[in-house]
Amino acid sequence: MSDSKKCAHTACSCMTQKGEAYCSTYCESTKGTTDIMCKCGHPGCRGEATAKV
Repeated sequence: MSDSKKCAHTACSCMTQKGEAYCSTYCESTKGTTDIMCKCGHPGCRGEATAKV
């Protein structure tokens, strides 16, 4: 069983490494901020806006 989970950055769709909360230093450095797009740079990250309309 894998211990990976979704990155804690709200706009990021990446999965983390085992035991990590964030997928990248970008996502970790933006904790506590309100971003609507993720710029972690990982291929496959949707980086989508999280605002609900």
